[in-house]
Amino acid sequence: NAVVTGANKGIGFGICKQLVSSGITVVLTARDEKRGLEAVEKLKEFGVSDDQVVFHQLDVTDPKSIESLANFIKTQFGKLDILVNNAGIHGAYVDRDALAAAAVYVFQAI
Repeated sequence: NAVVTGANKGIGFGICKQLVSSGITVVLTARDEKRGLEAVEKLKEFGVSDDQVVFHQLDVTDPKSIESLANFIKTQFGKLDILVNNAGIHGAYVDRDALAAAAVYVFQAI
């Protein structure tokens, strides 16, 4: 299984298409739930089945959102095989230490 962050459009969406075409189950994530669900529906128009792709809301700047995704992955899949971090944050200050700590938390939780 794979998680692709920022996957509702552009490169992230394209990566999802490639992963599912290779037989990998994908968790498509986006900050905006509506846009994320629309992206999943768009993939289904390409013939992707319900068991190949699932949406989960994720805001990479929100520790509670990260924890929610980690718990989802642990419950649904038991572990994470692939993480594609495509999420971008325009014009925002990123606390590198906090971001690194969040990434460590996700991998320890999964």
